[in-house]
Amino acid sequence: MLLSMSAFAIAAAFNAPGDDPMQYAFITYARIADESDGSANCWPCMALLDDGRILAVWARRAANAPDDAIVAAFSRDSGCTWTPPNTLIATPEFIDADPSIVVSGRRVFVSCTAVPGGGISTSTQWFVRSEDNGETWSQPYTVSFNHRYTCGKTHRGLRLASGTLLLGYSWETNLEESGVLSSEGQMDLRAGVMRSTDNGDTWTNGGDTHATFEKISDGAVSGTDEPAIVQLDDGALYMLMRTGASHLYEARSNDEGLTWRDVKLSPLIGSNAPAALAPFTAGDRKGIVAVWNNSTQRVPLSAAASFDGGMTWTSPRDIAQPYTSGQASYPSCVQAPDGALLAVWQQDFPAGRAVRMARFSLPWLLAQASAAPDPAASSLRPESPAPERIIVALGDSTTAPRGPLLVYPALLQTDLAAHGIPVRVINAGVPGDDTRMARQRFHNDVLAHNPGLVLLSFGINDSAVDVPKGATAPRVPLEEYEANLRLFIAELRKTSAVPVLFTPNPLAWTPLLLEMYGRPPYDISSNAGFNLLLEPYAEAMRRVAAAERVPLVDTRAGLAQLADRAGLENLLLDGMHPNDTAHRFIADRLLECLLPLLSDGNAGREP
Repeated sequence: MLLSMSAFAIAAAFNAPGDDPMQYAFITYARIADESDGSANCWPCMALLDDGRILAVWARRAANAPDDAIVAAFSRDSGCTWTPPNTLIATPEFIDADPSIVVSGRRVFVSCTAVPGGGISTSTQWFVRSEDNGETWSQPYTVSFNHRYTCGKTHRGLRLASGTLLLGYSWETNLEESGVLSSEGQMDLRAGVMRSTDNGDTWTNGGDTHATFEKISDGAVSGTDEPAIVQLDDGALYMLMRTGASHLYEARSNDEGLTWRDVKLSPLIGSNAPAALAPFTAGDRKGIVAVWNNSTQRVPLSAAASFDGGMTWTSPRDIAQPYTSGQASYPSCVQAPDGALLAVWQQDFPAGRAVRMARFSLPWLLAQASAAPDPAASSLRPESPAPERIIVALGDSTTAPRGPLLVYPALLQTDLAAHGIPVRVINAGVPGDDTRMARQRFHNDVLAHNPGLVLLSFGINDSAVDVPKGATAPRVPLEEYEANLRLFIAELRKTSAVPVLFTPNPLAWTPLLLEMYGRPPYDISSNAGFNLLLEPYAEAMRRVAAAERVPLVDTRAGLAQLADRAGLENLLLDGMHPNDTAHRFIADRLLECLLPLLSDGNAGREP
């Protein structure tokens, strides 16, 4: 079962210039790992699996426990909800640190560094491997990195077009033969890559790097450490490295990491803390995003984009506020299947250390910082006192709150208040709900609130055929679905509440959905084949709205038109649920319908 992560804040959400939803600028926050129990959650790493899920791993130390364990969680909806974490590696009497991920098709590796207590001396590299996208894992096994002490494996590895696998790491030059160091300030490191040309069965050392500079603090490392690596469009590799200098260092490789050139200061300010890198595509634009501590301290944590292979970067934007204590560092980033950019990091709070996540759009990253409202102010804005109008949004999981996602009921609450209309929008969406189920809760979840206006959106679950369970017909027959809609309208009219119908969003095949539903009566040849059973339900809703003379907002048709330009996959989290951009589009269309209904003294009641 997927557990929804509580949204930590909602910030910088605003309509795009020209009302183009593909230019919607937003950022939202959540905690993937909570610190309230006194635990320490450290060094997170994320990767996109080939079935569309996102894997996150981190080191977790329970309160008063002596050792860390490497744990993993999955998201199938572009980072909005996550499974409970499960342990992958736990080495007794050792500190398990620096988890990393390498994805090679359905084969997935998670590695970590295990070090004994009592100083910096030796390390062991532990791996687990999955052959089925993380459904099952091997027992932990060791891999030699051919150095006495290695570290810095905190970033996602790569699979290159040739099939070569790369995993970044660093090795300590002062400990190659023997010895014990008491602090990182005594370390002199070389950052490079481990390489595999047999799909991870064996690993060999690639090239590495070194740099000489004046450290800005005695506790900082010498040399290069904790490399983040990305492959550019021309096939070259770009690497950013932690150093003790005033800036991150960078390097490039044209031979798949066998050698590195142009080892030098990067344009990015940062000292003694690592960066993260990820490629992204937005329409016809391609680039890389970096997340790092844009200072000589471990706050703030910022993000920037480059469209020329790291030669230049956009103005940094802070993604980790508010800061309450300690650091916000050790980021990992990835582009989600729906196009949003995700970043995770470790952040200190009074009770412990959390793994926190930001989900943001490229337009937000590229916008001027002054264009966005203060995140704390937007999340703490007081509600309107004694709202005059109640709006209830009744629906399924496409309506219900979903972790940090900006769903349309929340957007409408803000939008209508901005138009000077005091309302309270109640989200009565329930995941998995259909009209048959909604009838059972209609009185308690809708009528009991004495609403003036009710938004009704159903159809996806009504039309669904549970082929994994052997079903061949929809859960709710079309005739019953239509009758249920008419019943909702009749009940609302008894109270003079205004019903507004809006059609369900279109669906798209994803690898996971194909695995679950990819057989008759569905057709896997195109996305239309996943919508064959849903379209008659949307048409029934249109028919009911016309016959009953109630407002209809045909968001399904509108999203289909938008998808022709933007791609349906960029409007859905997981092939079923609208993402932030689609919810912004839905809210805008609903707003066009609601404003005239709410504009006079009798607004919210049928005449």
